[in-house]
Amino acid sequence: MSYEYQRPKEVRAAKEFFPFEVGVHKAEIKNVTLDESSKGFPMFVLRVVGDGDASGFYNLTFGQEHTASLLNYLLASIEDNGVEIPQIDFDYNEETANFLKGKEVYIEIKERRYKGKTENKIAFFLNQDEFEGFDQEDDFDEE
Repeated sequence: MSYEYQRPKEVRAAKEFFPFEVGVHKAEIKNVTLDESSKGFPMFVLRVVGDGDASGFYNLTFGQEHTASLLNYLLASIEDNGVEIPQIDFDYNEETANFLKGKEVYIEIKERRYKGKTENKIAFFLNQDEFEGFDQEDDFDEE
């Protein structure tokens, strides 16, 4: 059987976005895009997905005071999900971005105000001890 090409006339609806609920979640890094922040710093944009089509984004900006600490927590979260961390140059590069793709992580979602709107955002990548011992009263400090 063969098909004759006919250009589709209707526009498909975009997949609906469901933000994570406030709290902690096990999730997967689905995609990592190399980008630039509004201030010109290199950054990874991580698309993270969880159960029930929940998803969110996390921007990991390089060249900042806390970049190394945030990256180390991200890698610890991956390691605590059973992945051995290789000895590579973890920096703003394709090798790091490709390593992060498809890895399971633990995340904490917090309510944040952005441009006048309240949204649920990925606040932290957690290690296994933080994830298992999470209490709604916990408030991890940004380092």
